[in-house]
Amino acid sequence: MSDAAIDFLSLPEADLTDDGGRPLTARICATHDVAGAVAAAVRANWAVMPAGGLTSAIGSFDYRPDSVAGFGGVVAIRPKGALAAEVIGPAAPLDGLLSHQVSIDADRGLVSAGAGLTFAQVNAALAEHAGPTARLLIDLTSIGSAFVGGVVATGGMGPLRLRPSRSLEAVCVADGGPLRVLTGDDVALVEGMQGWTGMVAAARFRYCRVPASEFGLVLPVQGSDVDTVAGLLAYLRPWTRLDQPEAGGRIGGEGGDTVLNGIELVSRDSLEAFIRHAEEPARSKAEGLLQSCEYAGADWLACLTGWSELSIDDVLMTLLDPETETIGGVGIDFGVGFSSGAEMETFRAIREGAPDLARTRARVVQPGRLKPWSTSTDINMVLPADSSAIVAVLEAYADYRIAIKALSRELAGTVEVELSAYGHLSPAGLDPHHRVTLFAAEGAEAALAAARLAVAANKRTLIHDLLFAAQRHGLAVTGGEKGAPSLVEIARAAGGESRLSDALKTAFRRTRDAVMAAPAHFSFRAPAELRGE
Repeated sequence: MSDAAIDFLSLPEADLTDDGGRPLTARICATHDVAGAVAAAVRANWAVMPAGGLTSAIGSFDYRPDSVAGFGGVVAIRPKGALAAEVIGPAAPLDGLLSHQVSIDADRGLVSAGAGLTFAQVNAALAEHAGPTARLLIDLTSIGSAFVGGVVATGGMGPLRLRPSRSLEAVCVADGGPLRVLTGDDVALVEGMQGWTGMVAAARFRYCRVPASEFGLVLPVQGSDVDTVAGLLAYLRPWTRLDQPEAGGRIGGEGGDTVLNGIELVSRDSLEAFIRHAEEPARSKAEGLLQSCEYAGADWLACLTGWSELSIDDVLMTLLDPETETIGGVGIDFGVGFSSGAEMETFRAIREGAPDLARTRARVVQPGRLKPWSTSTDINMVLPADSSAIVAVLEAYADYRIAIKALSRELAGTVEVELSAYGHLSPAGLDPHHRVTLFAAEGAEAALAAARLAVAANKRTLIHDLLFAAQRHGLAVTGGEKGAPSLVEIARAAGGESRLSDALKTAFRRTRDAVMAAPAHFSFRAPAELRGE
């Protein structure tokens, strides 16, 4: 689509809502030429909302109507994808890439991708043109649906707890002026900014090579036994460490040819909910995992994933402590292993089914009920090997679960409180998401509002407890999985920017400076704190 051909008033309405479920008045423009569409929108004085794969829009579409009063309207620009990436020559310039194109420079270990592709598509192109073990260290759980542009814009992390910038070589940003190609520290001007400083048109990454086989290992654990969980994380630390190689190089770790790329949490409640809605073969496998929980008397599953040159049986022996015949104090009698191929696809369907179901239930309005209200915790911490520090963090989450369950009993019969725990327990980055969703019948608006306030208060207490644990044990809080919105939420819960650690203060100032310097056509959606209000 040529930018000169866009009649924004004739575009269809965008089916988008803000975080509270309020429908937004906006047009939708899907295009392969992101830069051209952005230029046309700004020239016509339309406010721009980048819209990617819509896998996570935390804070992305929230704005006040008065903030767009001076514009001709709001247009959501969505990069148009394709069934498979179109591979073009290695010399293609980043600022000339269309949203569905990939350029692979195998000699330099680099891959450039348009904003409308998924990382599964980029990895597929790498496997075909650079070798079967070539891939990006972008390990999102939504790797098959999240767009490249959106992942950079949100700063999204997966189980490995690596932000996109750890692999980014350059980012092409469109904001209505000349295209900008950002490198080095300047990548922070767009990563995690939710499109408030411009729209990602394309990105160039360093790719690497991983061990040939994937594996999964599921261990039932008791969530309230924080000492055991902390011991497990501390014990597994050598296998979670990896030194990123030079572009095109092979990764490894202290564990040799076995690298853990994630330790994910799935609560028993989430697993039971998944089984009620799952199809075969995932359902039968999930029922087997639930039985493992019952045999072990456990309420969580610790899901370990990784790469190795070894078979799953040999991986198990590698991880096993020969003195205790456990993995960091956790018994393996009821553990379940998964190998590459279809088994791992089933495993991922189970692991990701729990959070996907929780997010879906939070969006769907049931007959006779109000729109659900939902909130999820998001504060990422990098922990040392000291298990006592990990205990302090896990205790804060355990207290939060106790408080939410007490609230559920208190509101029984008036408001249904659903708690789903899932997410990241990697020693390199601990961020176990705890999603609370509230359901109430039509006419119970006051009860739902009161319940929202109670959950929000408990969430602020959790963030306070985590920040205190970090200060007491010298832990690094790096923000959250959703970039700038997570940083703003942490600052609000802490009592303001001045109460943050020095590192978070620096990140907050840098974020605010970038937003205030951005065109109003993009920054209109940013929180007031970041717009200098």
